[in-house]
Amino acid sequence: MVERSDPAAASSIPAPSRMALDALPRAVTAGAADDVTDIDALQQRTAELADHLLLALSAGQLGTWRWDKATGVTQWDDEMERLFGLEPGSFEGTYEAWVALLHPDDAGRSLGTLERAVEENGSYVTEHRVVWPDGTVHWIHGRGKTITDAAGNVLGTIGCSSDVTERKLAEAASARRVREAEAVAARERLQRERLEFLGAINDLAQRASGHLDLMEAVARAAVPRLGDWCSINYRSAPVANLERVLAHVDPAKQQWATDLRDRYPIDSSSRLGVPAVLRTGKVQFIRRVDAEGLSRAIETLRPHDAPDLQRIVDVLQLTSVITVPLISKRGIVGAMQFVSAESGREYDESDVALAEAAAGRVAESIDNAWLVEQQRDIALTLQAALLPASIPEIPGVTLAVRYWAAGEVTEVGGDFYDVFQIAEQRWAIVVGDVCGTGPSAAAVTAIARHTIRAAATHGATATQVLDWVNEAIRASGGGLFCTVLYATLEHLDEGTWSFTSVAGGHPLPILVEPAASGGDAAAHMLGTHGTLIGVLPTIHVETTTTVLHSGATVVIHTDGVNDVRPPHALDDAQLRLLVADAASAPGPADVVAERLGTAIADILPIPERGDDVALVVLRIG
Repeated sequence: MVERSDPAAASSIPAPSRMALDALPRAVTAGAADDVTDIDALQQRTAELADHLLLALSAGQLGTWRWDKATGVTQWDDEMERLFGLEPGSFEGTYEAWVALLHPDDAGRSLGTLERAVEENGSYVTEHRVVWPDGTVHWIHGRGKTITDAAGNVLGTIGCSSDVTERKLAEAASARRVREAEAVAARERLQRERLEFLGAINDLAQRASGHLDLMEAVARAAVPRLGDWCSINYRSAPVANLERVLAHVDPAKQQWATDLRDRYPIDSSSRLGVPAVLRTGKVQFIRRVDAEGLSRAIETLRPHDAPDLQRIVDVLQLTSVITVPLISKRGIVGAMQFVSAESGREYDESDVALAEAAAGRVAESIDNAWLVEQQRDIALTLQAALLPASIPEIPGVTLAVRYWAAGEVTEVGGDFYDVFQIAEQRWAIVVGDVCGTGPSAAAVTAIARHTIRAAATHGATATQVLDWVNEAIRASGGGLFCTVLYATLEHLDEGTWSFTSVAGGHPLPILVEPAASGGDAAAHMLGTHGTLIGVLPTIHVETTTTVLHSGATVVIHTDGVNDVRPPHALDDAQLRLLVADAASAPGPADVVAERLGTAIADILPIPERGDDVALVVLRIG
């Protein structure tokens, strides 16, 4: 029930609030009961005070309330009801009815404020939102105090409230405008810094030879731009070892820190720094390092190492720390940490934003570099699987094989070689080049190699071997083709060998015979070019047989040696001179292969070439 005062009992007092009179001390008239004049004067003064109070309440549009603790009844005047969106006389007068009108997000806080005031017998101020019956939300500012009896026991509370919705909306709008202006300025500054630093990261990513090289380069570039220390921590998979690099403005201190890192491995369970960021993916920002708190943490977490660690902390002179996650498309792949120390710089939110932006770019760059390395490793592994694990030893002949992958290897190449025995004194030598790269080329390579081995070991002639390969590749339906040089080396007698070769669209083998006394070694090509393998139903190839004597050298290669972009390409005459020069050195076939590899790289480095190089060198005697 809503309790209201009887108008007849206080007819001289305006109606807006009868509770205001109840709040006045009753003792005003108690001490002058026998003095009628004094009583009249006091009553007049009381009426005047009441009038002033009611005028003030009305002018300020203040509503008043009174809560009786004993009965639980809450009295509201008409203005108080209006502030809560109620019709006069409709408030139920209960504590629960008041709570029901509070905004759900503010109710707990407001009730807590009231409870503390009652417990502490004090006054309180609160601002909260209320939800009107029509669904609109309004802000109410309230001031209240407890009322007590002579013994100090709390009897209830009284207070007044006003609508501050306009002020709160204006404050919110003003704060929003300030935030927007600050955000614009911060974005402009951050954008400039981001472009400069991220531009540097882009350049580093293009020049890096691998993900570790990139990590080291970025860490060095970050100091002193983003701090005195920078560490980058990368994990290629959740169960992989953590790879870590760090940089400092002082190289000597950097080595010292590296030694410390090895001495005190990272604690994966730590709630601070890199371990925590790796687990949660959340930024950790310590604006100012608490030296005393850090010392306590060391003593608690590492009591046995505390003296040494404390000396390390003293030397580090830590001021401020930002640790940000490295997040790529694959998730959290690491953490990047920036530390201010000797410079005394204290990081702020703009530094955190820049660190996050840098970490985002670094994460993708490192992860991409790692993925490229993995693709290269996979390609090289698959390529190795398509090549023979070893080559046989041929008594009286030295053999050397080489395979150099061109450019940035990310797919299996199409070049291949093989050497295997087909009879007691007879060996097969194969060099081929499949059109294209990747899985399809790998499939054709496997088909060609295994078909050649099957045909040769079943006694097929050189031309029949290529017929078998042609049919097998066409039957695969892959639409690819290849070139193949198939040769046999047969021992005739002491120091004499028969070399028979057939080329299916492949570069011809080059023979270098020992130089005559006082002359230069001569190099010439053996055989004729034939039809590409895998294109036509019938191939046309010719077999050439040459007798090799002691000291003779034969080089079989793929077109990656000479078929390169101008002006580095070699014609047949230049290629013969190049091979002759390499073969002029004494020693086994390995020496010739090494000299030839060096000469090829001098013309155009292997990483800059667009095609792989496969090479087989044999030397008689």
